[in-house]
Amino acid sequence: MREVRNVVYKTKLGEMEIPEEKVLRFEEGLPGFENLKRFSIVSNGSDPIMWLVSLEDDSVALPVINPWLVRIDYAVEIPEEVMENLGIEREEDVSLWAVLVIPQGDPSKMTINLMAPIVVNNKNGKAKQIILEGSGYDIRHSVKEELERSEKIAKNLEKAEARAG
Repeated sequence: MREVRNVVYKTKLGEMEIPEEKVLRFEEGLPGFENLKRFSIVSNGSDPIMWLVSLEDDSVALPVINPWLVRIDYAVEIPEEVMENLGIEREEDVSLWAVLVIPQGDPSKMTINLMAPIVVNNKNGKAKQIILEGSGYDIRHSVKEELERSEKIAKNLEKAEARAG
Protein backbone atom coordinates (compact mmCIF):
# COMPACT_ATOMS: atom_id res chain seq x y z
CA MET A 1 0.00 0.00 0.00
CA ARG A 2 1.29 3.45 -0.94
CA GLU A 3 2.18 5.71 1.95
CA VAL A 4 0.12 8.91 1.91
CA ARG A 5 2.33 11.95 2.22
CA ASN A 6 1.07 15.48 2.55
CA VAL A 7 3.40 18.23 1.46
CA VAL A 8 2.92 21.92 2.23
CA TYR A 9 3.13 24.05 -0.90
CA LYS A 10 3.20 27.81 -1.29
CA THR A 11 0.52 28.70 -3.84
CA LYS A 12 -1.12 31.86 -5.10
CA LEU A 13 -4.00 31.01 -2.72
CA GLY A 14 -1.65 30.70 0.27
CA GLU A 15 0.13 27.77 1.88
CA MET A 16 -1.70 24.49 1.33
CA GLU A 17 -1.15 20.96 2.49
CA ILE A 18 -1.70 18.77 -0.56
CA PRO A 19 -1.60 14.96 -0.51
CA GLU A 20 0.77 13.48 -3.08
CA GLU A 21 -2.14 11.69 -4.82
CA LYS A 22 -3.73 15.10 -5.55
CA VAL A 23 -0.67 16.31 -7.47
CA LEU A 24 -1.25 16.51 -11.23
CA ARG A 25 1.65 16.05 -13.62
CA PHE A 26 1.59 17.92 -16.92
CA GLU A 27 4.52 16.37 -18.80
CA GLU A 28 4.44 19.14 -21.42
CA GLY A 29 3.38 21.89 -19.02
CA LEU A 30 0.47 24.14 -20.00
CA PRO A 31 0.41 26.54 -22.95
CA GLY A 32 2.13 29.65 -21.70
CA PHE A 33 3.52 27.76 -18.69
CA GLU A 34 5.51 25.00 -20.41
CA ASN A 35 8.18 25.04 -17.67
CA LEU A 36 5.61 24.23 -14.95
CA LYS A 37 4.78 20.54 -14.62
CA ARG A 38 3.19 20.05 -11.17
CA PHE A 39 -0.26 21.41 -10.32
CA SER A 40 -3.22 20.60 -8.13
CA ILE A 41 -6.92 21.43 -8.35
CA VAL A 42 -8.08 23.00 -5.12
CA SER A 43 -11.08 24.86 -3.75
CA ASN A 44 -10.95 28.20 -2.02
CA GLY A 45 -14.63 28.08 -1.06
CA SER A 46 -15.86 29.44 -4.39
CA ASP A 47 -17.30 26.11 -5.61
CA PRO A 48 -18.11 25.18 -8.32
CA ILE A 49 -15.15 27.30 -9.43
CA MET A 50 -11.94 25.52 -8.48
CA TRP A 51 -8.32 26.59 -8.89
CA LEU A 52 -5.55 24.90 -10.85
CA VAL A 53 -2.58 26.00 -8.75
CA SER A 54 1.04 25.58 -9.69
CA LEU A 55 3.07 23.75 -7.07
CA GLU A 56 6.28 25.19 -8.55
CA ASP A 57 5.42 28.89 -9.02
CA ASP A 58 3.31 30.52 -6.33
CA SER A 59 2.21 33.30 -8.71
CA VAL A 60 0.29 30.91 -11.02
CA ALA A 61 -3.30 29.83 -10.35
CA LEU A 62 -6.02 29.46 -12.97
CA PRO A 63 -9.74 29.35 -12.20
CA VAL A 64 -11.29 26.16 -13.66
CA ILE A 65 -14.75 24.61 -13.72
CA ASN A 66 -16.46 21.42 -14.86
CA PRO A 67 -17.52 22.55 -18.37
CA TRP A 68 -20.86 20.70 -18.21
CA LEU A 69 -21.94 23.02 -15.39
CA VAL A 70 -21.79 25.88 -17.91
CA ARG A 71 -22.75 24.12 -21.16
CA ILE A 72 -24.89 21.03 -20.64
CA ASP A 73 -24.43 19.79 -24.21
CA TYR A 74 -20.64 20.13 -24.23
CA ALA A 75 -19.21 17.37 -26.41
CA VAL A 76 -15.60 16.24 -26.22
CA GLU A 77 -13.80 13.47 -28.02
CA ILE A 78 -10.43 12.83 -26.41
CA PRO A 79 -7.96 11.77 -29.12
CA GLU A 80 -6.69 8.19 -28.85
CA GLU A 81 -3.10 9.45 -28.67
CA VAL A 82 -3.97 11.54 -25.58
CA MET A 83 -5.76 8.57 -23.99
CA GLU A 84 -2.63 6.45 -24.45
CA ASN A 85 -0.25 9.22 -23.40
CA LEU A 86 -2.17 9.80 -20.15
CA GLY A 87 -2.72 6.06 -19.54
CA ILE A 88 -6.51 6.41 -19.58
CA GLU A 89 -8.23 3.04 -19.66
CA ARG A 90 -11.80 3.91 -18.68
CA GLU A 91 -13.98 6.98 -19.23
CA GLU A 92 -14.88 7.11 -15.53
CA ASP A 93 -11.20 7.65 -14.64
CA VAL A 94 -11.21 11.04 -16.43
CA SER A 95 -12.10 14.50 -15.22
CA LEU A 96 -12.35 17.43 -17.54
CA TRP A 97 -11.84 21.06 -16.59
CA ALA A 98 -12.24 24.29 -18.53
CA VAL A 99 -10.26 27.43 -17.77
CA LEU A 100 -12.19 30.56 -16.87
CA VAL A 101 -11.19 34.18 -17.37
CA ILE A 102 -12.78 36.35 -14.69
CA PRO A 103 -12.32 40.06 -15.41
CA GLN A 104 -11.40 41.92 -12.24
CA GLY A 105 -14.26 44.14 -11.15
CA ASP A 106 -16.76 42.66 -13.64
CA PRO A 107 -17.35 38.93 -13.15
CA SER A 108 -20.49 39.18 -15.34
CA LYS A 109 -18.10 39.24 -18.34
CA MET A 110 -16.52 35.92 -17.32
CA THR A 111 -15.54 33.65 -20.21
CA ILE A 112 -14.86 29.92 -20.46
CA ASN A 113 -12.37 28.21 -22.76
CA LEU A 114 -14.31 25.30 -24.29
CA MET A 115 -11.79 24.76 -27.09
CA ALA A 116 -8.91 23.69 -24.83
CA PRO A 117 -10.12 21.55 -21.91
CA ILE A 118 -7.77 20.10 -19.33
CA VAL A 119 -7.95 16.29 -19.29
CA VAL A 120 -6.98 14.56 -16.02
CA ASN A 121 -6.44 10.85 -15.46
CA ASN A 122 -7.67 10.54 -11.86
CA LYS A 123 -5.95 7.15 -11.49
CA ASN A 124 -2.35 8.23 -12.11
CA GLY A 125 -2.42 12.04 -11.91
CA LYS A 126 -1.29 12.61 -15.48
CA ALA A 127 -2.90 15.64 -17.13
CA LYS A 128 -2.82 17.58 -20.38
CA GLN A 129 -4.55 20.56 -21.90
CA ILE A 130 -5.81 19.56 -25.34
CA ILE A 131 -7.02 21.61 -28.30
CA LEU A 132 -10.34 20.50 -29.84
CA GLU A 133 -9.55 21.38 -33.46
CA GLY A 134 -12.60 21.77 -35.70
CA SER A 135 -14.99 21.44 -32.75
CA GLY A 136 -16.70 24.79 -33.27
CA TYR A 137 -15.72 25.76 -29.73
CA ASP A 138 -13.81 28.93 -29.00
CA ILE A 139 -11.36 29.97 -26.30
CA ARG A 140 -13.76 32.67 -25.05
CA HIS A 141 -17.42 31.77 -24.62
CA SER A 142 -19.49 34.08 -22.44
CA VAL A 143 -20.37 32.10 -19.29
CA LYS A 144 -23.57 34.13 -18.90
CA GLU A 145 -24.71 33.33 -22.47
CA GLU A 146 -23.76 29.65 -22.16
CA LEU A 147 -25.73 29.32 -18.90
CA GLU A 148 -28.79 30.97 -20.51
CA ARG A 149 -28.45 28.66 -23.54
CA SER A 150 -28.13 25.58 -21.30
CA GLU A 151 -31.20 26.63 -19.33
CA LYS A 152 -33.26 26.80 -22.56
CA ILE A 153 -32.01 23.35 -23.60
CA ALA A 154 -32.93 21.91 -20.19
CA LYS A 155 -36.43 23.44 -20.34
CA ASN A 156 -36.99 22.08 -23.85
CA LEU A 157 -35.87 18.61 -22.69
CA GLU A 158 -38.28 18.77 -19.73
CA LYS A 159 -41.15 19.73 -22.07
CA ALA A 160 -40.29 16.91 -24.47
CA GLU A 161 -40.12 14.40 -21.63
CA ALA A 162 -43.44 15.60 -20.21
CA ARG A 163 -45.09 15.16 -23.63
CA ALA A 164 -43.53 11.69 -24.05
CA GLY A 165 -44.22 10.66 -20.43
